[in-house]
Amino acid sequence: MKAISIKNLARKLSSLGLESLGNLYSKNNDPKTEQIGNLCNALLELKGEASSIALAEEILAAYSSFNQEEKIEFLLYLETDLAPDKEKVDFAISEYQDNPVQTSIQALHDASESRRLGLFRALNMAPKGIESLITMREDILNALKMNSGLSVVDNDLLHLFRSWFNRGFLEIKRIDLETPALVLEKLIQYELVHEIEDWSDLHRRLEEDRRCFGFFHPVMPYEPLIFVEVALTDEISRNVSELLKEEVNSDNGNAPTTAIFYSINNCLKGLRGVSFGNLLIKQVVEKLEREISSIKTYATLSPLPGFNNWLENELDNLEFLDDSVRGQVKAVLAQPTQELLTNAKLKKILLSLCAYYLLKIKSRNKPSCPVARFHLGNGATLDSINWLADKSENGLKQSTGMMVNYIYDKSTLARNHEVYEQDNAIVCAAEVRQLLP
Repeated sequence: MKAISIKNLARKLSSLGLESLGNLYSKNNDPKTEQIGNLCNALLELKGEASSIALAEEILAAYSSFNQEEKIEFLLYLETDLAPDKEKVDFAISEYQDNPVQTSIQALHDASESRRLGLFRALNMAPKGIESLITMREDILNALKMNSGLSVVDNDLLHLFRSWFNRGFLEIKRIDLETPALVLEKLIQYELVHEIEDWSDLHRRLEEDRRCFGFFHPVMPYEPLIFVEVALTDEISRNVSELLKEEVNSDNGNAPTTAIFYSINNCLKGLRGVSFGNLLIKQVVEKLEREISSIKTYATLSPLPGFNNWLENELDNLEFLDDSVRGQVKAVLAQPTQELLTNAKLKKILLSLCAYYLLKIKSRNKPSCPVARFHLGNGATLDSINWLADKSENGLKQSTGMMVNYIYDKSTLARNHEVYEQDNAIVCAAEVRQLLP
């Protein structure tokens, strides 16, 4: 059946003046991107499933072989040549205005949909099609700064990804020492919050007093989309450096009372904008509640990835600081070492600035800090700012070692979420608010 389909496909390509699949670029002197554009048009016209899959596979293979310039040229083709037909849209608008009924609304919707969406759906049918499209979107995101018009292509792919990767298709899995090595290697590769140093470090993070859970898609069973690391303790952890180095105490008969979410990693840049984290945390909490009834407290030990950058850019504009304090802060930003941060006065200043950053610095009326936006948007409470909680090179560089605890209390989640979304109010502990300058 496949051979017949390929024959039919060859006839179709020949009728369009294109090369055969096996000899795509050998005779035609047209630019590669022009030829692949013709193949995309052919794919949109094909009806047979087997031939469509074969052509989709060929298009994706060709795209992956392109250099950077050729890829940009192809993406620009998607932007312009596969945009909605303006004449069809104008006609549909006119028809709707004359007769605003359901059929004219549907006709307007159909006319407004770009041909790109049809192409992406067809390409998704190829083996590893969805992985290739995720990589293509990563290329789009990298190119957006210099080619802002590609945002329409990005929006189309993001629209499809939000459907293809909705919760109904995802599977939550515990990742442990029995998990295939291919997945464990991905954890080491994708862990960006607290680097996994080696296999021994990974082994420690998967012990019985720890948990790791990830979301997986059925067509990508060995590719975690997002994963969260949890420590099971008897108190709220305030220092991730100590938490990561903590030894397993097998003789301790006490059941854990606290679950600390200390690392959440989105794995694939091409899926940026597809929300996984909120769902994953809720699913993990539900699983832990069923598995370990002694756990009563759910909290995070979260990074402050943008604090030092914000402070460096805005330090001279903070009028409540005098020049001598600015000099001290500039010195520690230039060389954030543990030795410099032992100064008690500097500790008080930086904790105050961190509280100011979290509670007062906004972007579109929400906290500028992306981690704060995420947890507060989920209904968590900003509980504490912890001094020298991350003494790693990355921790000192991004936030002078400070980290934050957010508390997930089921009894207050809904109320916290409501005041955050409706009133832009941040629910936080009194100790944090008292730090404000």
